[in-house]
Amino acid sequence: MKGKPENGNDAKMENGKTRPSQKKEGTLDQMKSEDIVNYLYGRGHPHPISEGVSEMRELLLDSGFDEIYTSFFVSRRDLRELTGELYPVLRDSVYHLSWVRPAPLGPTPDVDRRLMARFPDLDRAELWNILDALDEDSSGEELLAQLMDELGLDVDDALTVMNMIPELNRGDPEVGDMTLRSFMPTSWLSTLEAIFDPENLPLRLFTVATAFRREAELDSSHIRTYNILSLAIGDDDLTLEKGMAVLRRIFDNQGLSDISFLEKSYQFPFFEKGTEIEIFGGDLELGTCGMCSGEILSSRGVTTPVFIADIGVERVLMHRYGYPDIRQLLYPQFFAAWNLTDEEIASSLRYLRKPQTDYGREIARAIHRTYRECREKEEDEKRTAWKGILASSDYGKFLVTEERAKELGIDGRPAEVVLRESRKGMGLCGPGAFNEIWVDQGNVVSVPPNMAKTLEERGASRTNKTFVKAFSRYAAWKIERSLERGHTSRKVEKIRDLEGINLKLTSKALYYILSHKKKVDVQGPVYLSFSFRVKDPR
Repeated sequence: MKGKPENGNDAKMENGKTRPSQKKEGTLDQMKSEDIVNYLYGRGHPHPISEGVSEMRELLLDSGFDEIYTSFFVSRRDLRELTGELYPVLRDSVYHLSWVRPAPLGPTPDVDRRLMARFPDLDRAELWNILDALDEDSSGEELLAQLMDELGLDVDDALTVMNMIPELNRGDPEVGDMTLRSFMPTSWLSTLEAIFDPENLPLRLFTVATAFRREAELDSSHIRTYNILSLAIGDDDLTLEKGMAVLRRIFDNQGLSDISFLEKSYQFPFFEKGTEIEIFGGDLELGTCGMCSGEILSSRGVTTPVFIADIGVERVLMHRYGYPDIRQLLYPQFFAAWNLTDEEIASSLRYLRKPQTDYGREIARAIHRTYRECREKEEDEKRTAWKGILASSDYGKFLVTEERAKELGIDGRPAEVVLRESRKGMGLCGPGAFNEIWVDQGNVVSVPPNMAKTLEERGASRTNKTFVKAFSRYAAWKIERSLERGHTSRKVEKIRDLEGINLKLTSKALYYILSHKKKVDVQGPVYLSFSFRVKDPR
């Protein structure tokens, strides 16, 4: 914004910056743009990761490295070459790309009739000629343009035609040959092959790239999308020790201490045996480095030793500034420090799995009721919790109690849910089955019912959830999903965490507990077991 507003009255804000005041007189058309837009002043705050990336880029550029871009996409051939015998171990952590492949479509009488009723003047013969020419290289946008150009339709009518053809709205994606890069060395193969020149050494390249890893669990140091500073050095007399010395200098220039290098316990075939090294900042892994396999390099026409290092940008910033959780660094709008009361944490406890149908909820209640009825009877080895029939309708299979089936005249196959003794002499449930979950000063704990009064007097918050109640809901959910198979079962003996008994905390509550050094202590012997079976009709 140039100059000051015409009224000359600038408002001072709390941070000392000056905010131009709004011009109030005159119509909107008469006002100049600098008088309308009063938001372009001062300097905003960059994201810490953007700052970290910028700093690392400048450090590498000032050290003589050339910046390049590498592709987000890696072929499965290159992925297999990188991972070798580790491919079966790592393939499920890689995102494999898929898409819907268009295929030629022939005339369909039913669709033709509906099109004729909706668009009586439509040249349907030409439409089917267009659809018959579809192939895997066609795109939906191209088809839309063709319908508009060759059939004289406006965009709304062309979209209506496309949505009236079921085949254009169905189809499962097919996995192609490409993956999203998960291991940065894969993206270096084609780059090294393209850029290598034995007359122009040393080779010094870097990129700050996004990588994608399908982590099974997200926690304080694992996310599925992250940034990597990846560098490659190539020279005739290059050694692992020289490459590691370069990294030490880079870390020193960033003011990072407590850096150590440890040989990796299992190594990628991409690296020469015994040269893949893990880089640690204290106890936090920051990245890896090593010498590229000479065999793989020679297959790409690279005849000089190459050292590659991958350094996690977020991990470096965590180590440098003491972030306890990578998500706090990435998403401060969601994971910044806040305070939660015991009551708020208690209300955030959810069932991981729970029944979705009326009959499923009825079965969950029946299982829970049966456990409560026999909790004191250690001699029980088996008890039927629910009996009914498996019936069918136009909407699929469903369960109904025997009484309701008789009332409605419904026929079907007999089905029952049986609770069984999990361990000899324990009865249908163990001593911890009726433990209750409480939140006490930010800690999530499970306690036997006789301790409830003590916790209540201390001001702790009750979640109204017990191990056996959570198990009952899981059992009903599992039964709902086994109707086609006609049988299922589950046994749980010892609980070590919330998920082991079908419970979970919201991510906000869990982060609060971890960041405030609270605990989740829900261990206990439950010895619960159920089976569900649909019987063959007599």
